[in-house]
Amino acid sequence: MKESKLRLRSAGLLSVAAGFMLFLYAPLEIYFNNKYEFWFDFYDLIPLCLLMFAVFTGVSFLLAFIVSKINTRLYHGFLTVYLIAFLCTYIQGNFMIGNLPHLDGSTVDWAQYSGLRIGSVALWVAVAVLVILTVKKLSLTKVADAAGAVSGLISLVLLVTLVTLGFTKQGLEHKFSMINTTYGELEMSTDQNLVLLVLDTVDGDIMSQVIEHHPEYKETLSDFTYYNNTMSAYPFTAYSVPYLFSGEWYEDQEEFIEYAKRVYREAPFFDDLEARGYRMGMYEEDAYRLEESMFRFENMIDTTPTISSIAQFMKLEIKLVGFKYMPFDLKRFCLTIPAEFNSLEKTDDISDYELFSSDNQVFYTYLKKTPVTLTDDKCFRFIHLVGAHSPWHQDAQMNEIENGTYEQSIEASMTIVATYLQKLKASGVYDNTAIMILSDHGYNIEDDDSSEKRQHPILFVKGVGEHYDELQISSAPISQSDYLEAYTRLLDGKQGDAIFDYKEGDARERRFLFYDYDEPTHFYEYMQTGYAGDVDTMYFTGVEITP
Repeated sequence: MKESKLRLRSAGLLSVAAGFMLFLYAPLEIYFNNKYEFWFDFYDLIPLCLLMFAVFTGVSFLLAFIVSKINTRLYHGFLTVYLIAFLCTYIQGNFMIGNLPHLDGSTVDWAQYSGLRIGSVALWVAVAVLVILTVKKLSLTKVADAAGAVSGLISLVLLVTLVTLGFTKQGLEHKFSMINTTYGELEMSTDQNLVLLVLDTVDGDIMSQVIEHHPEYKETLSDFTYYNNTMSAYPFTAYSVPYLFSGEWYEDQEEFIEYAKRVYREAPFFDDLEARGYRMGMYEEDAYRLEESMFRFENMIDTTPTISSIAQFMKLEIKLVGFKYMPFDLKRFCLTIPAEFNSLEKTDDISDYELFSSDNQVFYTYLKKTPVTLTDDKCFRFIHLVGAHSPWHQDAQMNEIENGTYEQSIEASMTIVATYLQKLKASGVYDNTAIMILSDHGYNIEDDDSSEKRQHPILFVKGVGEHYDELQISSAPISQSDYLEAYTRLLDGKQGDAIFDYKEGDARERRFLFYDYDEPTHFYEYMQTGYAGDVDTMYFTGVEITP
């Protein structure tokens, strides 16, 4: 009887430890380290974590109790397997995650990760052999006692880590009660407008090829100048977008979130727009709920969102956790991205507004059904869409497809552009609107997991009242560091072909801060001496910026 109670106690400790690790530690650790990728905060998450923890722990212990009543030897096997699974899951989720595919929506070629599969199998085999040999050498009572102690120790370590993360990452802070809506997105001025339309991850080299295969795009963009030799500042979105507004390099001198807050609060560009009497709309999924100053953008609405579906929310949380902790061959069933939580943001008290979504299809549907409205006030609109970012689920006609290509996503983006420009023309505001169609960075179509070859974004510009018979093309060496001056010149009425000081044929070095997606605070400084899309004319300066 004493031994039976001891073994049940060990099963209880294992159940609590596994439940804590998978349903409290794991989701909270993911949240703390990626707090601003989620619309919800700690206080929305913790009740659901506690619920999942309680259900898992209760079911797990009940199963152990039932097995113990059926057969002692069966229970011995159950306890051994449980210990093996717990240890392997702990190691898998905390020490074997460095080279996992990125959860950014990119298509994953699992065949490229054979090393991770071998490592995962080796781990489970090694731990299984070690535990079974230990059981055979020692009595089950001792192993059961040790299992309880080991699981308790691991839980203590995870608890300390979690508390530390919660405080160091300010994870317990309430987020501002704010949502990002479509309010004003298609309200344009009869006086003057400035539109920055961002198509994420559209590469300049590939865009040039697509244009050559689609002469109709030259007609769509006939009033624009295409700067086909443009350099981005960073290879990924997070740092690129604030840089577009500030021209201030982020070099990890402070927490990124503090940098982002300061940009949206203090950037002279926004102050200039307000001084000129512009109403500002910031249609950017990552640029809200930072602080109260975001209310300077008219589409940011003061309200508190709630979770629309508890079951779906918990399903997404389990998938996030599973991607880190499950054996390698089960991870493919756990693919998700933080943005999937956006569809679960419920706002019952703002029936007059729609939530903004950067999804191409959502924006395209909204664009087709919503008329352009007019105002006497000048308007600034920053609209950031998924563009050609993977996964690729639309063809050139914006039909939903399963396995699209990068080129098809660019074609889909051009369909959106054409529809948007036609809406402006039909409403009579096209001529008094300055427009920049740009991407935040380029793309490496040869390896979508690589940060390399992402330094060449697109840039099309049209000034107020600007018209041509065909698309103008300039190979002037442009950098995103030139954009702030370009915005001002567009606001002052300059034409799109006259907003940069650099001209075609000029020699110039342009800075690019390269970093890997998995090491976002380790920068490598490169200079581009030639054409933006040519990695062979880029050189590493020897400057590395690390935390």
